[in-house]
Amino acid sequence: MPEFGEPLTDREKELLQLVSTGVTNREVGRRLSISVNTVKVHLRNIYTKLGAESRTEATMIAVREGWVTLEGAEVIPADEDGIAGVEVGGASVALQFPLPWFKRVALLAALFLAVTSVALTWPRSGPAGNKVGLPPELESGASSPQVAASEESVWHERAQMPTRRAYLALAVVEGRILAIAGQTPEGTTAAVEIYDPEVDIWTRGRDKPTSASYVSAGVIGTDVYVPGGCDADSRPTRKVEVYNAPADSWREASPLPEPRCAYALATLGGTLYLFGGWDGERYVSTVYIYDPQTDTWSKGKPMITERGLAAAAPLAGRLYVVGGYDGKQELDTCAIYDPETGMSEACAPLDVGRGGLGLVAAGGQLYAIGGGVRTSYLSFNERYNPNYDTWNVAETPLVGEWRSPGVVLYENAIYAIGGWSGDYLSLNQVYEPLPFRIFIPVSPQL
Repeated sequence: MPEFGEPLTDREKELLQLVSTGVTNREVGRRLSISVNTVKVHLRNIYTKLGAESRTEATMIAVREGWVTLEGAEVIPADEDGIAGVEVGGASVALQFPLPWFKRVALLAALFLAVTSVALTWPRSGPAGNKVGLPPELESGASSPQVAASEESVWHERAQMPTRRAYLALAVVEGRILAIAGQTPEGTTAAVEIYDPEVDIWTRGRDKPTSASYVSAGVIGTDVYVPGGCDADSRPTRKVEVYNAPADSWREASPLPEPRCAYALATLGGTLYLFGGWDGERYVSTVYIYDPQTDTWSKGKPMITERGLAAAAPLAGRLYVVGGYDGKQELDTCAIYDPETGMSEACAPLDVGRGGLGLVAAGGQLYAIGGGVRTSYLSFNERYNPNYDTWNVAETPLVGEWRSPGVVLYENAIYAIGGWSGDYLSLNQVYEPLPFRIFIPVSPQL
């Protein structure tokens, strides 16, 4: 079996050169006179040796090593201080690598793809529409989603959600994924649809008592909390409705201190944390904390940045709040919120501003899924490594825009459901990240 760090064989390099041109496995097999199954075996071996998860990452590593050349891009070698970079179209980015060489390669490859994707596809001007307040009403049928996933994609399609929608709440409870409320072509909805990943089937749950969009969900035990949201007239509400999964029933909890929608929500230690959002007039920086034992909300220290349409997720006992929209532009902001002190500290910014993204923790890393598009262009997802405080490029099944899908983690797989990409979506995409790997050097015995 191949091991990470082993050199590629000449045959593997030859195959990788063909893969970098974008041809299919069948075409690679035809040109090399081997079967499609043999091509797949070679690719698995290449991924293992390079520490890559996809064709894209393997190709970028090949560029860094000089096995593949892409026109218009120049890789700047690392100097004696470990500073390397990439130059595309006259723009250069520097990055310091206090890491082993193989991790330098992976980070440089990610940086290269980020720079080239933005340089080649950055829109000349933002989409038309009101730049203040919540995004304007979305019109169905503007265009079809641009699907970027290939036959070797790390993303895979599952049974589609029955109701096409964006700005929905997604939650995992008792081995099921719940899609709650959101915005549809007909307006706000109260629909609850339940997905069973084991059998790949959707069923219907009891509707939420009130329809809403721009909502998120937090799970405590078998209860799913859905605070606030925007009503059919785009007005934020204070109402907090709670779904009990075993009973398929709803109840009300203590309302929010103030109306909110388009907020970021995360659960940590059996407590809900609600960050920012839209109050009906502007985006805010408030932090509200809910204690289910006392059914009360309290106010935490506000965030530094006023924003809505951000995403939040727990990792290693702290809460990360990432991306968002401030009424003028999508943000690349990343902040770490300490529940014990209420203090925030900055973490490395995203490569691309993302409003309406999803955020989950998997394998000790964060995954930022989707976002945009208003002032930035989506051509990749992003993966955050807290050990090095860096964001790296991760593959996306859609390009251009993917506004506000529901994103959750179930059984070490990331599910991204619904959203907007030229129209309201019912897609159900799943991505299984490679396990987090730790490499321990072994000294030869004397």
